[in-house]
Amino acid sequence: MQRVLIAATAALMVSACNEQAPAQKPVEAPKVLAAGQYEGTWKVDSIRSVDRTTPATKLKQDATGPATGCVAADGSIDAALFAEGEDKCTIANPYVRNGRIGMELTCARKGQAGEVRESVSGTFAGDSIDADVSTTTYLAGTGDYAMSRKFEVKRVGECAPVKPEKAA
Repeated sequence: MQRVLIAATAALMVSACNEQAPAQKPVEAPKVLAAGQYEGTWKVDSIRSVDRTTPATKLKQDATGPATGCVAADGSIDAALFAEGEDKCTIANPYVRNGRIGMELTCARKGQAGEVRESVSGTFAGDSIDADVSTTTYLAGTGDYAMSRKFEVKRVGECAPVKPEKAA
């Protein structure tokens, strides 16, 4: 009788150990970025001269600054969100879905001939963006540089209404 009791207890313990925890549903990345106004900060991770002259930027290693821009209802991001200073940028090859962001920016800098190019790569979680932005300049004069910045931005509200342009 004692052997039967021990065997039954052992069988009960083994069957309890074999029960698997209920399968948890994997967390899915949001399909699109929430529309609205985004604000946050960036930090310079690295900066170096590529032509052995002083970089043609006021930014230095570990510098920080504000980032602000709008995400439209269709998920398109205002290039100003990632632009350096007052650079005017256009976006090419945007990919903003399934929790991933990737795009190329070509920028013009006031008073400087040549191009500033940026590559954006990151992730989003509904109403926040974490991205790395790599900048390389192709300026007509000296001062070309390569820079890497890290962006952290969050949705803070609705986009400001677009102001109509004045007639010329």
